[in-house]
Amino acid sequence: MGSKPNFMQLLLLCLPVAAVIGLFVPGYSLLFFWAVTAEIAACGLDFFSWLRSSRRKKQKSSALNKKEFTWEEVSEHNSADSAWVSVHGLVYDITNFVQSHPGGKEFILLAAGRDATDAFESYHPFTDKPKRVLAKYEIGKLVTFEHPSFLPDSGFYQECRDAVRSYFERTGKDHKAPFAGLWRMSFIYMAGMAAYTISYVMGHSMPMVVRLAGAIVLGIAQGLPLTHWMHDASHGSIGHTEWWWWTCGRLSLDWISGSSMVAWRNQHVIGHHIYTNVLGSDPDLPVSLEGDPRRLVPAQVWKALYKLQHLYLPPLYGVLSLKSRIQDVLEVFGKHWNGPIRVNPISMQDVLRQFGSKTFWLFYRLAVPYFVLNVPLLALIPLFIVTEFTTGYWLAFNFQVSHISQDVDYFVKKSADGKAHVIDEEWAKLQVKTSVDYSHGSVWNTFFSGALNYQTVHHLFPSVSQYHYPDIAPIILDICKKHSIKYNCLPTFSSAFKAHIDHLYDMGVQGKAVPLKLE
Repeated sequence: MGSKPNFMQLLLLCLPVAAVIGLFVPGYSLLFFWAVTAEIAACGLDFFSWLRSSRRKKQKSSALNKKEFTWEEVSEHNSADSAWVSVHGLVYDITNFVQSHPGGKEFILLAAGRDATDAFESYHPFTDKPKRVLAKYEIGKLVTFEHPSFLPDSGFYQECRDAVRSYFERTGKDHKAPFAGLWRMSFIYMAGMAAYTISYVMGHSMPMVVRLAGAIVLGIAQGLPLTHWMHDASHGSIGHTEWWWWTCGRLSLDWISGSSMVAWRNQHVIGHHIYTNVLGSDPDLPVSLEGDPRRLVPAQVWKALYKLQHLYLPPLYGVLSLKSRIQDVLEVFGKHWNGPIRVNPISMQDVLRQFGSKTFWLFYRLAVPYFVLNVPLLALIPLFIVTEFTTGYWLAFNFQVSHISQDVDYFVKKSADGKAHVIDEEWAKLQVKTSVDYSHGSVWNTFFSGALNYQTVHHLFPSVSQYHYPDIAPIILDICKKHSIKYNCLPTFSSAFKAHIDHLYDMGVQGKAVPLKLE
């Protein structure tokens, strides 16, 4: 069988069909037509995929009699047809468990073909049942590693888990309750629709300064749901079923924002959350030691240009939202890589939905204002740019202050011999040491950051809804004090932002090149 068409091939296939349809309908309406058609086609493929999997008989493991595996061998089993994972150095063939996984098919396929140790632990924090289920699928041992592993838990993380579980049992609260996010985001989307109306629908009767103000509000309304229910959906912490995560995540990130949940989960869930601030494994850090416009980690080679990075980088943060919409197509769907993270096979449904959601985003953001509402280009271009830069700044400033700071630690992927190694730290303690909190107790900052001001709690308990973080943070603080672990918490967002800028400055003014240590 030939390989599945990728995003760009699908686009080329659609062009001749679009040309024919364009003879009978306005050209701009093709965007909406293709968006709806792609989603219908993806739903059809979903049905046939479900039908096929429901009829599939349980199969014997393809491991034969081998008991030791390299990470390369495990990585070949990264799909629903053959899914292996490694947890705590043991390899499991979970192919027969993919369809019945309580956490949904997407999460388990995201982890397939990888060392999923820390994802497994952090996404099952309050029960040992998954360990008992997993044990039935053991087939051998992992003898090499693609990315670093961490020291075993000395009791710190288990104590955190027990204490937080006790909090939820005592209060009777649902740690994934979806409604706190739903009612908050309903108001945000109403504000976004009002801003769209002011900027585009009623724009002809409004002064440009008012329309630009509307564009700023629209940018915030586009970005804020991404730090709220999209972020929770990507971690499975809004509702208890995959339906909640799929709907909330793709509605806000793919359809309304024109980006990609597939790309985000590979970057954020599998990459950044597991290997936080580990150079060579965390996609949020520079991929190589040279050539990046950012110098964020001491191991990077110093260049004179970096002396100015505290001045030129913050303004460039505005392009983040536009960059992500291009990078997901070219890198994730095109090359199947997200920085240093391998991207597992992408289904035809996801390719279709990526195509459909991007065409819909272009339809309502550019085609409708220009062709339907008759907004001239001289007005449309600045309105569009202002909205996108607002979203970019909103996301970048919230994310950057949480990990790129004077107050955190940084690690490297490889040892002196160039192989992935065991980092001399426990995973949970590393999460505390690489995260920065700020403005504890501030309802304003918690809402407008999507609770990213409780970053440490989020990294320890990604599967818990963000609306519980203010109550959980004091519990984690007390346990950190007991274990003599510094919990990084600054008083205000401005102090966290200053720590970020100071770090950029410190990394830039270092006049001595750091020797290559990793390659």
